[in-house]
Amino acid sequence: MVVDFRKSKSPPSPVCISGKDVEIVPSYRFLGVQLDNKLEWSTNTDDVYKKAMSRLYFLRRLRSFSVCSRMLHMFYQSVMASTIFFAAVCWGGGIKAKDANRLNKLIKKAGSVVGCRLDNLDEVVRDRMVLKLRTIMDSPSHPLHNTVDKLRSSFSNRLLQPRCSKERYRKSFLPSAIRLYNSS
Repeated sequence: MVVDFRKSKSPPSPVCISGKDVEIVPSYRFLGVQLDNKLEWSTNTDDVYKKAMSRLYFLRRLRSFSVCSRMLHMFYQSVMASTIFFAAVCWGGGIKAKDANRLNKLIKKAGSVVGCRLDNLDEVVRDRMVLKLRTIMDSPSHPLHNTVDKLRSSFSNRLLQPRCSKERYRKSFLPSAIRLYNSS
């Protein structure tokens, strides 16, 4: 997969590994996350939505057997939520509003089946991003620890926002997590 944001795009030169040409693809599944060559998350959202819809069917079937609400909630957390929120720290800040609404509607449907209000996508992403940033700040062996440590304010407990010239970078993990950390 070739990621190229230049205005004048020239075709990439072929890559040859061990005498075999490497195929150029528009999207690729890596560690369970669907990546595309524009670094947009619509293909990943479609994939997550399909998986979660199939699991919603099983949640509804459990409810039809009069399974208690506590067990339905446990099934949602272990089977459905784990699918929906997998790697949400990576894609949660850069997802389009249309895709986020789609996933939130799905979560709302699951909540009506379970019989209680479930945390929507924005809440889970916010909590997980702040938790991940705090983990980075507490772990000196983490590769981003020094970068985050340099952003600490000398006057307060806040972190200074890194300069973001591109919207894509502004929506990525580090600037988004710092913004959430400072607001909490």
